[in-house]
Amino acid sequence: MNHPGVIFTVLWLLVLGLSPSVLQWKRSVPAGDGTVYVCPPCGCDGHNRTYELPGHCEFCDMPLITQAYPKVKAVEWSFFNEEYFSFFHHKLFYPAYFLAILLSMLAIWPNRKDRQSLFFIVFFLAYILYAFKSQLAGTGHSMHLSQRWYFFPGTFLLAAGPALWLYARNYGASAPDFTRKEALHFLPAFLVVLVMTTLFLGKPSWRYSMVYNSFDPYPAWAEQLVFIFSGSWYGWRAGKEFSDRETTSARGIRWGRYAVIAHFIFVMLWALMLSLNFALYHATATSLEYHWIWLYTALFALAGSYLIIFRKALIFPPVIAREKRLEEATLQTLKDRLLHLMQDQKPYLDPELNLQGLADLLDIKEKELSELLNTGLDTNFYQFVNQYRLEAVKALLLDPDKQHLTNMAIAEEAGFASRSSFFSLFKKHVGTTPGAFKKIHGN
Repeated sequence: MNHPGVIFTVLWLLVLGLSPSVLQWKRSVPAGDGTVYVCPPCGCDGHNRTYELPGHCEFCDMPLITQAYPKVKAVEWSFFNEEYFSFFHHKLFYPAYFLAILLSMLAIWPNRKDRQSLFFIVFFLAYILYAFKSQLAGTGHSMHLSQRWYFFPGTFLLAAGPALWLYARNYGASAPDFTRKEALHFLPAFLVVLVMTTLFLGKPSWRYSMVYNSFDPYPAWAEQLVFIFSGSWYGWRAGKEFSDRETTSARGIRWGRYAVIAHFIFVMLWALMLSLNFALYHATATSLEYHWIWLYTALFALAGSYLIIFRKALIFPPVIAREKRLEEATLQTLKDRLLHLMQDQKPYLDPELNLQGLADLLDIKEKELSELLNTGLDTNFYQFVNQYRLEAVKALLLDPDKQHLTNMAIAEEAGFASRSSFFSLFKKHVGTTPGAFKKIHGN
């Protein structure tokens, strides 16, 4: 099935199936011949201990690597300074995570019917819960708890990208029903939780076979790796959603871009840490030592908590409610009037046209026009107006008298004010660029 959720699910299963053989190949080290072995960075007390034979560290049971692994000073400092970062774990990381989780839980109930708010909370919590669970795993190891708790199914990292994209689609607008097809975007995250739940409740032998470096499970490794691709794709889609929407709120556009940037920082940090771990330490370094990710997550948690408390209207803007203010007969009458108005007077050619301006032309209230567009035409103001502008552009592109104009000049004549919005909308709805459209349909 050609659906992103299915594709990323298959990719996760593929990575999960190949991980044992790939990591075993990467870790294959010679025995004897004077080779010296050491513990990879994990925060234990055995960093300065050397071994003559391959095996496991006597302090933490991590697989040993050769002492001749590539040394990068900045990376070494980051991985081997557990004492430095432990201060921040207790003073910053844990308080920030607790605050973010508490505020998110409190925000769910009052916003339970607001789809955009729920998608934002899922996006926000996906990172916080993953970081929180990772830190609890480290605490559990220090307390000598069962290995079972490495598999606690309390995270859904692969839900972050889809939630951000759906949040962007629903931002500030009346949302369509959440269909089964849209739910498929969360299939990879659901499958990860299902597998981790099975291992958490299952036999100890199942869990033992799924841990690849004494701390991290193969499902989590596959989840992190697939997140780089899933997060990139959904982040790009979310960025386009925010950029393509010609909204009356410039603050909303800026906020959307900041959210996408924050998301991509996560993607880049995961890509960097996984690449360094694989290249330098044969993927034996535990993700518990990905301190820069946990530090950034703490800052992300504090920023999100501030927004939830003090800038709620920005991240949860009021949506257009689909209330029944108009009778069915009145709705049909207004619909006919609106379509005739658009055809005869062409108000969409005015780049300054807004919802209130169009309502004034129809001599109705702004809320009535919102209901007319949402209920009667199943669209919103900008989608409705841009549909007419795109048709006008297509006609002007093929008009012999307009061939001396640039594509952007034609777009402006049709009512578009933004170059980026015009080109992205044209490509999205027409399926090609304005120049290619002229070549295909021109004489």
